[in-house]
Amino acid sequence: MTTASKPRIAPDDALVINLRDLGILATGTELEKLFGKFCSRNSQSIWQYELTPDGEIIAMPPLNHPGGLHENETATELNIWSRDFGGMATGSNAFYRMPITGGVLVPDAAWVSPERLAEHPPVPGDPIPICPDFVIEIRFGSDNLAPLHAKMQLYIANGALLGWLIDPLNRRVYIYRAEQTEPELLESPATLSGDDLLPGFTFEVARWIFDRP
Repeated sequence: MTTASKPRIAPDDALVINLRDLGILATGTELEKLFGKFCSRNSQSIWQYELTPDGEIIAMPPLNHPGGLHENETATELNIWSRDFGGMATGSNAFYRMPITGGVLVPDAAWVSPERLAEHPPVPGDPIPICPDFVIEIRFGSDNLAPLHAKMQLYIANGALLGWLIDPLNRRVYIYRAEQTEPELLESPATLSGDDLLPGFTFEVARWIFDRP
């Protein structure tokens, strides 16, 4: 893994396990293999796990309503579009390896293009070996936005081309693009567009998230 400064992405209510404090000094691929074993041994847990570029395991508690509903609706709409266009759409249970900074992250929803899937085919039992082309993260309740922004920046640094950070509390969406240094802020949009990256994909964010009870 690189030694460059890495953003802190752990939510406020997450349990953070510093593996170096436990005497585990593995890095890179070796550390990711240990993380994979940890997840397999805890596969029945209700907690969700991520591995940060700094070698910390983030253990996140299950979502309260309507967080799970928001995740499900978003991933479902993306998957329906992907069935016609191609590529691979995933929900909040898919692990992606960050190829530049290191770490293994789990977006709330994501999509990988057919071309990049062909170049980097997933191996059963391993994290998907590339950062998604498109990622979605959703703020739950009054979570601190700073870790979510840091996570979006991490996706972009690892090759994501487009990302949406959806904030239901304030009815805002931050649009991250690879060619822009700062995200675009949308105030109370009714719909979101997938740009040229996801032709024809329109997500009714007001219907599926902002206005859902």
